[in-house]
Amino acid sequence: MKKIKPAFLPAILILCLLIGSIGNLTSVLGVPALLVVVLLGAGLYFGAPRLDHLSTRQLRWGIGLGLLAMLIAQVVVLHVMPNTVYHDPYRVLSQADQLAAGHMTWDITYFWRYANNVPLAYLLSLWLRLTQLVGLSTNLSVHLLSILVLDSFIALALHTIWQLSQRASLLVVAFGFFALTPFAYTYYLQVFYSDLPTMLVLLIIMRSLLNWSQKTSRQRWFAGSGLVVAVMLGAMLKPNMVVLLPALLIVGLILARQHLWRQAKLTLPILLIVLGFGLSLPATKVIDVAANYQPRTAFSFPATNWILMGYNQHSNGGYSGKDVGRAIKQPSQAARQRYNLKTIPKRIKTLGVVGVIRLWVVKLGIVLNVQGIQRWYNGGFRAAPSWYSNHAGFYQGLTVIGYVAATLLMWGALMLKLLRWRPDLTDPHQILALLAVTTTLGYLAFHTLLWEVEPRYGQAILPLLWVALAAIPRQASQSRPRWANQASLLNGATALLVVFGAAGVLGAQLPQKQVIAAQRSQLSVQYHAKPKAVTPGTVLAEVVDVNAPANYFSVQIHAGSQVQVTLTNLATGQHYRLTMAGSVARLHHQLAAGQYRITVQNLTTRGQQVDVTHTYHYQLAAHPLTVNGQSQPTASLIYTCMQR
Repeated sequence: MKKIKPAFLPAILILCLLIGSIGNLTSVLGVPALLVVVLLGAGLYFGAPRLDHLSTRQLRWGIGLGLLAMLIAQVVVLHVMPNTVYHDPYRVLSQADQLAAGHMTWDITYFWRYANNVPLAYLLSLWLRLTQLVGLSTNLSVHLLSILVLDSFIALALHTIWQLSQRASLLVVAFGFFALTPFAYTYYLQVFYSDLPTMLVLLIIMRSLLNWSQKTSRQRWFAGSGLVVAVMLGAMLKPNMVVLLPALLIVGLILARQHLWRQAKLTLPILLIVLGFGLSLPATKVIDVAANYQPRTAFSFPATNWILMGYNQHSNGGYSGKDVGRAIKQPSQAARQRYNLKTIPKRIKTLGVVGVIRLWVVKLGIVLNVQGIQRWYNGGFRAAPSWYSNHAGFYQGLTVIGYVAATLLMWGALMLKLLRWRPDLTDPHQILALLAVTTTLGYLAFHTLLWEVEPRYGQAILPLLWVALAAIPRQASQSRPRWANQASLLNGATALLVVFGAAGVLGAQLPQKQVIAAQRSQLSVQYHAKPKAVTPGTVLAEVVDVNAPANYFSVQIHAGSQVQVTLTNLATGQHYRLTMAGSVARLHHQLAAGQYRITVQNLTTRGQQVDVTHTYHYQLAAHPLTVNGQSQPTASLIYTCMQR
């Protein structure tokens, strides 16, 4: 039996996950999250043998009913707590809505700057067109797509974990991770963007390679076709998926060194993966033509812009508005490239060796941080229910503790396996595990050593980590004492008490800027979104549901505009005059729960400009915008109501 010693790549991944674990424990909720991890870990250790004795029938019924309950909960969340999608996902959604309506134009500079999102916008528009044929609204279509992609990923992940491990306990734990934590009910459900499709694509790629050497010719034909399509789509949606190629090269070299290349029979799938990457280039061009998209280099950013931000110590290697502002001021893409190539070495020299290593560690902690899963691209609920707003600290604490603890528990289990693992590459499952580990390291290295970082970027490795956890063989199990079952139940109950208790006590210490109602979706002035021209005497009005007390209200108008903005309580008739501060009209006053009407009036003798978000079929808010009494259901003002 051939083994690799030492297990160098697993050791690097352990170090990365340790740094990520520390980064997730830095908030006030870190201690209870760690305590929950210890309690659940011990409980699962004691209870795993009992779970492993569950029959296949029991597993199917249990998991099936659990997934059905998850689906019902997802529908309830989308119905009761729709959020206001903003930043990049909204711009993609807005453009897709426009293309689906037959308006094949690109009216803002965003897609000239970030052309990688053009395929996503076009593919989403095809889905919207398809669902329009059966009478679905754009809102319902997007929700349906989110559920289909999310639940397909969860079901496929569970099926893959079972195929690789044949362990009921691991399958139950995986179900708990996906269905009993915020994973299934927050960002991935409420915001449709490229992150989740990329995770699904990576999982499909891993599944296509599963037991390749043992597949029949027919099975290889189907798996190979799916592999090419998955890689092509993945490369179009997320160009950083190219890290799969060096990962395959490294695994191939290890197999060749162990004289196992022929036995693994990976030549064909690797060629198919390369073909998928190659096809992504002409496929992108075809989409550009079909969508009537024409790049404009005057607005586009070179790849070095992201490297430049990646070495900005002031933003900890994350998105830097100052760097973007400087890039916009450059006259051309070539000028931006010259500036970046001069500035990047200067930044590295200023940091020095110690500073660069420190920045890498900080970036790694950021990219693996999962605390903000509910906040990613979520501008706040459109009209949060009173039961949520009145106890927001508790629910936010529950979200953070739940997902951090689940993530660290999974990482911990994987690290223990990696620590003792010496890959036996005569086993196809362990080859897949090694590829998952190597690809994971590729993603982490890409964002840590080269690119800019955001916390959600690290979620791309989630399917890879689960594949590795399931594919690495477990050590021989040790006998458990008779009291193991009771200890398992006691630990689980104690963990629940810690979660709810800490969320209630410490949740109140979280930042209390709670969004009560909002409509923050917009194309943004920085991307040259056009404001609405408001003629003299025009009145814009929109009703807002405020389901809990608030003390701050703002309406985005437009820089330099002179309009009167008032807020009226529809139950009492009380009026509040908002004051202008730059491009925003603001009100600092205690507001009772109820319905309010925003009124924007042009009382001048000249035309004024107001920032209004307008779509073709996507409904932005519960109530339409009215212009001089005329209803516009797919238009809305941009507003935020908060308790500060």
